[in-house]
Amino acid sequence: MCEIPIDIANEEKIVRAIMDGHLNKDRSKLKPRAFRSRPGADEVSVIRHTYKGSDFCKVKGKEIAAASQNQYCGLAVLLASQIRQAGSEVHDSREEFCGHAHISHGIVVPENEPLPAHQNMELDKKLEALRNSALYRRDPDPAADEWTGPEL
Repeated sequence: MCEIPIDIANEEKIVRAIMDGHLNKDRSKLKPRAFRSRPGADEVSVIRHTYKGSDFCKVKGKEIAAASQNQYCGLAVLLASQIRQAGSEVHDSREEFCGHAHISHGIVVPENEPLPAHQNMELDKKLEALRNSALYRRDPDPAADEWTGPEL
């Protein structure tokens, strides 16, 4: 049973596992697409760091990377209030695992067609705001089983 409250408080730290495709060419900065939903959905998987901690976030990030054949690079952290200030929402989704949550933007990108221009601009604005608010921490030792980087 998951003992984490369902409601997500504004002061909660929310973590996104970062893969190589989420970073710019020199791998030092996040791209806005790090917070973009896959086509046909309006959910970006994140972890409730306040309750699960950095080690758990790293282990889950590595699992997700391996399952999707991506390279795990590090973790990005935001406060729930920053997500909401960007015009998006964060909600518990413990069906996946205890501590799992989703960021939703209120816009579903179609699978085989572009978004209407006004929705694309609205989504881009939200993604930029999230990218600008997020604190990206490159993992100094991706092979390790625990987080050895700076505090999130």
